[in-house]
Amino acid sequence: MRIPGARSRLLPEAAALFGALRTKPIVLPPRRPTSKGQVERTVGYLETSFLPLRTFSDIADLQAQADTWATEVAWRRHHRRVGGRVRDAYQVERGFLAPLPHPLPSTEQRLETRVSKDAFVRACGADYTVPPGLVGRRVQISLSLTEVRVHLEGRTIAGHTRSYVPADVVVDPEHARALKESREATRRLACNDLSVEVPDLTRYDALLGVTP
Repeated sequence: MRIPGARSRLLPEAAALFGALRTKPIVLPPRRPTSKGQVERTVGYLETSFLPLRTFSDIADLQAQADTWATEVAWRRHHRRVGGRVRDAYQVERGFLAPLPHPLPSTEQRLETRVSKDAFVRACGADYTVPPGLVGRRVQISLSLTEVRVHLEGRTIAGHTRSYVPADVVVDPEHARALKESREATRRLACNDLSVEVPDLTRYDALLGVTP
C-alpha cells in the first residue's frame, strides 16, 4: 500500500522478482478498488465459471483441471473488451511476449516462528510436526506451492507436503513415534517407574587387581 505523498518502495524480494521477469510494477493508490477492476473481474470469472462443483486432490490436480478448462472453455469464449475470441487475441499478443528467464526466480514464502509445546509449527493456517525436543526454539519455514520445509540454524529438520486445508494437521510418522516415546519416558520419570540395573562392583576390583 502506498502512503499519499510518499514514495513507494518494494520489498527486496518483490523487486528482484520483477527484475528477473523484466516487468514493471504498478503501485495503486490506497482505497481505490476500481483501479484493478480488470483483475477483480478475472478472479470473479474464475470463481463463478471454473470453481463451482469441482474438487481437487492436490495442487497438481488443480493445475491440470485449470489447464483443460482454459483450453476448452475460457479461450474459446468471445471477450467483449477484446473484441474477439480469447484464443485469437492471445495468438496475436504471443508474438510480443519475451520468453521466461531460466532458471525461474524463487517464489518461496519464508516465515519465522517458534515450535509449540506439542512439537508443531504453524504455517498459512496448517500445523506441521517437527522432531521433539525443540519446544520454544525459533525456526525458519520455507513454503513452495507443494512443499513445507522447516530449518534450524541452517539445517533442514522437517519436510512435509503442503496442505491447503484450513486448520489441517500434518504429521510425520517418525515425529509422532519419537514424541510418543519422549512423553512415555517423561511419564515414567515422574512416576519413578524405572528399573535401574545395580552395577557389579567386583569387576572394578578385578581390573585393579584387588582381591575382595
